[in-house]
Amino acid sequence: MEKSVPRRPAAVEAANVAPRAKPSSYPEPFATRVRGREKRTLGDLFGLTNFGVNLTRLAPGAQSALKHRHSRQDEFVFILEGEPTLLFDNDEVVLRPGMCAGFPAGGARPLSYQPD
Repeated sequence: MEKSVPRRPAAVEAANVAPRAKPSSYPEPFATRVRGREKRTLGDLFGLTNFGVNLTRLAPGAQSALKHRHSRQDEFVFILEGEPTLLFDNDEVVLRPGMCAGFPAGGARPLSYQPD
């Protein structure tokens, strides 16, 4: 019997995609730091496997992630609204709507974002 391939949408309204059911895969005490993060995994919806695309909303005081770096995936962030602080190395940069940041895979700069 042939497996049926799920039909993928051609396009969606990103804000209408349901948030990820499990808010975090971090164990405690780290999960507390990202509490208030709402992630909509847009890339998964389209079957993307080479890179992830997420629409992430952060409540005041929440972090998007713990400081990290990727060995195989580039990371790109585009700010739609709000003014989160990008933390990398020992620097902090306030990002504003329309700003973006990119980090090549294997880069030496661990990063994290948190709203002001």
